[in-house]
Amino acid sequence: MNIRKLLLSAAALLISVFAYSQAVSAAPVQMADGNLFDPEYYAANNPDVVSIFGTDPNYLYLHYVVCGQAEGRLPYAPNGAAAVVPAGTTNTAALQLDVFSSLVGHGKIFENGHIAAQSPGYLQIETPEYVYTIRGSGINVYKDESVLFDANAYAMLNPDLAAVYGTDKNALWNEYKTEGVYQGRQAMGTTLNANAKLLIIQVAQAITTPNMTTEQKIRAVHDWMINYANYDITYADVSQTIEGFIYNRTAVCAGYAKTFEYFMKVLGIPCETITGYGDGSDHAWNRVAVNGVWLYIDVTWDDPVYTVNGARRDKLLYSYYLIPEAQMNADHIPQAYHDLF
Repeated sequence: MNIRKLLLSAAALLISVFAYSQAVSAAPVQMADGNLFDPEYYAANNPDVVSIFGTDPNYLYLHYVVCGQAEGRLPYAPNGAAAVVPAGTTNTAALQLDVFSSLVGHGKIFENGHIAAQSPGYLQIETPEYVYTIRGSGINVYKDESVLFDANAYAMLNPDLAAVYGTDKNALWNEYKTEGVYQGRQAMGTTLNANAKLLIIQVAQAITTPNMTTEQKIRAVHDWMINYANYDITYADVSQTIEGFIYNRTAVCAGYAKTFEYFMKVLGIPCETITGYGDGSDHAWNRVAVNGVWLYIDVTWDDPVYTVNGARRDKLLYSYYLIPEAQMNADHIPQAYHDLF
């Protein structure tokens, strides 16, 4: 499928995350994720964006989140004089976003897990690998990333899949996140993980062109990731995920490696995530096929924690960019190779 058509299908799904209560005035509005945005101001001052995305407020906000902010575009008039119009409290998308917030940004994420037992102050989560028991007040741990996925609706919208899987939620969710999203299939009740992947599709389309070489595409992704996010020195669990990288703009090595591999999947470039040790600690990095040759890349170590007079600064390196295996293994010890996507 043409990436442009895929982008439009993907963006349609994101409306449920970014939607806001319509306001007659041109005042900044509070989007469902809490940020302020004035679609009329953004459209009037960015005709190049309007020429591609039109004037739909949700598409305009999608552009601002993914590209416009990094490009220095303003989300609303600098004086911000008009009163803020809050998002409606009965907005379904906003309520869903609250559920999503329990998945990302606080506590742990247990993919492919389910709650086995639950009571006030107690939670037991089973995953294929472990059983987790959590006690205490204010437990903010969620279960299955497909919790809101509407399998019946997906089956109805995709009768060819229903003929194979019926309405089996696990089977349909696995098909959607591994195949359907790339085919532009519409789903209801997606998650931040799925939406983050849809944003990556949009970013990949924005920062690359079909006539680029494989190396040029890889460099575009490498540089965008380093300029977009920072290493998370708090080591939050969410920073090991794609959604943590995209929405929080922070990550640890696993988040960097998964995000890079997904970019490569979108661009059709063979890639794997490697787990092992770096400087004696658990670490993750990637290898990518360039003209049939595996070359190695560590986006994390090319995005160091760099401070000047106590203030954090961005620094983009190429020390671990497309280097041979022997050079990477001088300070990286591989233990396993993963084709995650």
